[in-house]
Amino acid sequence: MRMRRWVGRCSRILGAMACATVALTLTSSGTASAGTSIPLSNPFGYKYGYAAAKAELPKLYAGTNTAVNPTPRPAAKGKSVFVISSGQASISSSVPSDAAVAAAQAIGWKVTLLDGKLQPSTYGGLVDQAIADGANGIILDAIDCNSVKGPLEQAKAKHIAVVPIYAYDCNDPTEDAGPALFSAVPNTNNLPDKDLGAFAESYGRGQADYVIAASKNKARVLVLNDPEFTVLKYTTAGFDDQIAHSGGSKVVATLNFLSADLGAKLQQEVQAELLQYPSINWIKSPYTYATELGVVPALASQPKGKYDVMGGEGFQPELADVAAGSVTGAMAISSQWVGWSAVDAMNSVFTHRPTYNSGIGWELVDATHNLPANDVLVPKENFEAAYEKAWGVKG
Repeated sequence: MRMRRWVGRCSRILGAMACATVALTLTSSGTASAGTSIPLSNPFGYKYGYAAAKAELPKLYAGTNTAVNPTPRPAAKGKSVFVISSGQASISSSVPSDAAVAAAQAIGWKVTLLDGKLQPSTYGGLVDQAIADGANGIILDAIDCNSVKGPLEQAKAKHIAVVPIYAYDCNDPTEDAGPALFSAVPNTNNLPDKDLGAFAESYGRGQADYVIAASKNKARVLVLNDPEFTVLKYTTAGFDDQIAHSGGSKVVATLNFLSADLGAKLQQEVQAELLQYPSINWIKSPYTYATELGVVPALASQPKGKYDVMGGEGFQPELADVAAGSVTGAMAISSQWVGWSAVDAMNSVFTHRPTYNSGIGWELVDATHNLPANDVLVPKENFEAAYEKAWGVKG
């Protein structure tokens, strides 16, 4: 029943063929959030079980960020770059896109921001626009290659560099949409390009360990997932696998939704899941915008403390909710840093250099750990200054 309801919603937005592809990754019970087609590698060696989850917490609180690689890499000159955001209305897209714009300005390039307005049907046309307007490079924020394959083939033919933010190439095993069309991807803790999924998977495993430890391995979880975005397939797969092998906690149900559902519709669906599965005591949100427009409003009428919430990237509204007690914790990742790392990768393409380690990791935030006074978590590492020094644009 769950899968039929979701495919009905999806077909009105993405079309029958696209929805059928996503639906094949769902089980008939609706409890397998990411499906069996997601390759798992666990590159950071997360161990299973309650004891292992408790032992992992100090590392997650300390954070996994490292320094930006300081190797000098002078800035390419005279470039025009277009940043295409999947939707500036979503803080999960606007923050990294705006950061990429700031980084492009800092390195000395002309930069243009295009807004997809959370409407996948517009993405290809925006790539076409960037090509027509003379782009030397295109940065795609949360727009996977398979959704703009034709325009990216044109960009490649014209030798236009393409770099992603939270997006996956056409040759990703979850998509299998043909040859790679991205020119480079940001270097994330020196994982090879093909292991971008492994980084996202590990992020999900860290979230799961927090839920396992905080619940004393008694979590009964409702997982929210937005399968429009490949990064969330990997994150959810890592979370699910870690929970499944915990020896106590369980994923009770999975609610798949689309960005078009954000708001009242998602709130109602969350409430329906809680009624259908009364054992649920934890909710995992895929990203901040879903937390703010779906989860928190859905729980507004519930007794405080009845449900714990694992938030998303830890943007300011989510951390404010941690302070208020309506979100239990968030695995904060600096999307500003991600935006800057995309510009650094673009510069590597322009100057025919390797991509350099960005140092990007994550940091666990809850009511008693790492919660900033102004609800804005700033990484300890001054990544902007590090990049500017490496590019030779500031001392």
